[in-house]
Amino acid sequence: MNNGTKPTVFILEGNFLGLEMARELLEAGYSVVVVGHLKSDIALYTRGVKGIVLPLPQDAPDVLMAGLLKEAGEVTGDKVIIGASEGYGKWLSQNKKELSPQYKMLDCQVEEITALLDKWNQLQMAVSAGIAIPQSSILDENNEPAKNIKFPVVVKARYSTKSMLFRDSLGEKVILANNDRELNNACDKTTDLGFKPLIQEVIPGVDYNQFLFGAAVKDGTPYAVCLAQKLKANPQPYGSGVVIRTIYHQEIYDAGVKFLKQINYSGICDIEFMRNWNTGEFQFIEFNPRYGLGQRVSQMAGVSLAEIAVEMAMGSRPSDIKIAEPGFYWVYFDEWIKERLMPWRNSFTRSLRTPSNTAKIFDIRDCQPELRHVRNLLLLKIKRRGNIFPGFSGKLQNN
Repeated sequence: MNNGTKPTVFILEGNFLGLEMARELLEAGYSVVVVGHLKSDIALYTRGVKGIVLPLPQDAPDVLMAGLLKEAGEVTGDKVIIGASEGYGKWLSQNKKELSPQYKMLDCQVEEITALLDKWNQLQMAVSAGIAIPQSSILDENNEPAKNIKFPVVVKARYSTKSMLFRDSLGEKVILANNDRELNNACDKTTDLGFKPLIQEVIPGVDYNQFLFGAAVKDGTPYAVCLAQKLKANPQPYGSGVVIRTIYHQEIYDAGVKFLKQINYSGICDIEFMRNWNTGEFQFIEFNPRYGLGQRVSQMAGVSLAEIAVEMAMGSRPSDIKIAEPGFYWVYFDEWIKERLMPWRNSFTRSLRTPSNTAKIFDIRDCQPELRHVRNLLLLKIKRRGNIFPGFSGKLQNN
């Protein structure tokens, strides 16, 4: 499987992130292999890709390695491998020596990526780079917040590799607490589920007060950048962006560049900022060392982050920094469905979106992933409510 001119790209991630990256690279003319860990992973069914199922790194790393080496032997020409999520990215860095005879990759040193997966470390790095952060805390040896912070606060999973599992178990990215009792309950709930909590003060603002700095980076320098604004988040107001618009803002750009230089990162990333309505300053929220949800809009805006990352993995380096144009939109599939069912939903932003400025959301010729996504989502909601799977207690393994 190879188009003869470009490398074949292996994407390690079968969820929506893998789906978005696969479609972006297919659009750019690459042959794509998607590696998921379950037959139900939606990205495996993307039109035009080869989908294979291999175990997660934490479950059976030797089987994953053997499977990837076997698949590489069946593909002629160059091969690039990318982890579209944090866990796969860390595993690639740990196993670069074994994989490099077959695959090219854009990766960090193991020590760097390990440190970056701790959101508490990220905050210290942001401070060192001269970037403002919200008041934040972790639990001390007595399971108490390490310092007092003002309410309201949010509690979330401290480690990036646990963020999706945290959301899947609770249906929320964060838990909101308005007083000491609610904070203690939120921390207890988080630890009972097997996660270490990170506590942050709530930054004054609303959905559209959240901003993203997406980039393809080599040795701390971003060579492709997409700045975006969350026009709507789900769950509101601290969830993932479900309606996104590309923008350009010098302060966000400068902050993102400073942070990347500080950490000397290589790979695709997504940095989250919020603007504090009381002070007017942009504050660093967290760094995601992976492909970001909605980053596919960068391709329509003139800069494909995934393609630039593949090119840099192959050894090239752009002569200048490419920046996505403002004014382009991306809508999460779930939100798009809700708009179809409720025509009054998002009426203002819908009036701004056209086929020429909005990333394609649904294609009847390539609808298997979305149909499977709906099925998986319904099963997850039922499971979360404890109505099926006898013996399900709500607790999850902290893998």
